[in-house]
Amino acid sequence: MSKSSGLHSSHVLIVEDEAVTRLALTVLLEHQGAIVMAVGSIQEGIETVRSGFEPHLLVSNIRLPDGNGARVLDVIRQQETHRTVAIALTGEAIATVRQDSESVGFDVYLSKPYDSEILLNTIEQLIDTPPNSR
Repeated sequence: MSKSSGLHSSHVLIVEDEAVTRLALTVLLEHQGAIVMAVGSIQEGIETVRSGFEPHLLVSNIRLPDGNGARVLDVIRQQETHRTVAIALTGEAIATVRQDSESVGFDVYLSKPYDSEILLNTIEQLIDTPPNSR
């Protein structure tokens, strides 16, 4: 896997309650040069953003024990000084999640288990695409 230049020094927030998936995402994205903050709940994600961490990329599970991952995205959108790219990971059917009004706002929805190459290619495409073209 080659390093994705789009992630070099990018701040990434991962919100994932499954520890193994959270660790795998962290290692994958740090290997690409990202600065990663990984948390296991929505509340931790919100606290991370409110403490001043400004992610360029959010990778969040949709369904977490303390609610919907889109809540973290809402807080980011309220405080952001730049457009944050947002990717949702879900074990549910993508069509079902996209129709859920609580899960809107993400740029891309990917199924779990995720494919590392697809995830990295998706990130690179989103980071290289101007926000008004998405």
